[in-house]
Amino acid sequence: MSGASNVVTMSSKGQVVVPRAVRDAVHADAGTEFIVYGKGDTIVLKKIQLPKFSQKELDQLVTQAEETLQAAGFATEDDVRQLVKDAVQKTRQR
Repeated sequence: MSGASNVVTMSSKGQVVVPRAVRDAVHADAGTEFIVYGKGDTIVLKKIQLPKFSQKELDQLVTQAEETLQAAGFATEDDVRQLVKDAVQKTRQR
């Protein structure tokens, strides 16, 4: 499908049915997420395609992020927990 147009009507709840031919063309099934852009009298739906990572790849990304933050001097998770604990104790002492 290339540049086909379809007339649809918005419901009182703001819902619009995307025609099957369009859904099939962009491989959109129930649960597919879209970003909605609006400007002037134009509305555009852009299908969100999140990258697929394995658990190992996600773990590696988290480790790299943690190392980068620590190297930059940001607090570790344990540091943040201790800061929160200290703040709670100070508040309770008042």
